[in-house]
Amino acid sequence: MSKKTFTAQDIEDYITEYRATGGKPTGRFEGPTRLLLHSGHDADGRPHIVPLSYFADADKDHCVVLAINDGLDEDPQWLRHLRAHPEVTAEIGSDTVRLTATEIHGEERDAIYARHAERFPILLEFQSATTRVIPVVALAPTGSA
Repeated sequence: MSKKTFTAQDIEDYITEYRATGGKPTGRFEGPTRLLLHSGHDADGRPHIVPLSYFADADKDHCVVLAINDGLDEDPQWLRHLRAHPEVTAEIGSDTVRLTATEIHGEERDAIYARHAERFPILLEFQSATTRVIPVVALAPTGSA
């Protein structure tokens, strides 16, 4: 489980399908609830957009994303961008919203990860495949983009 699951073309195809269906991809792209995170720019100046599964938290006004990076030992690029610039935008369904990212640590992080791993056991496999603690990030809305 230590290699990337999706190619750049897979991600590009997913983004196209996501936008064409108002955030409800079908066929091979059907699956968990996802958003398109705009987390900054790549080295070549192109916008960095990444589809991420997210989990709504009914008790809070934010959702959470997990920086899994397919169980690799380095954090994903989007997380490095968020740490440098926590004010981001995301496409959620057919809406574009502004969000503030906050990394969650300690017992709160552990509880959130465990809760989602109960529903999606593959999260335990991703955690065991890496030496790092997989970060959990809260994304709180700050308005429409």
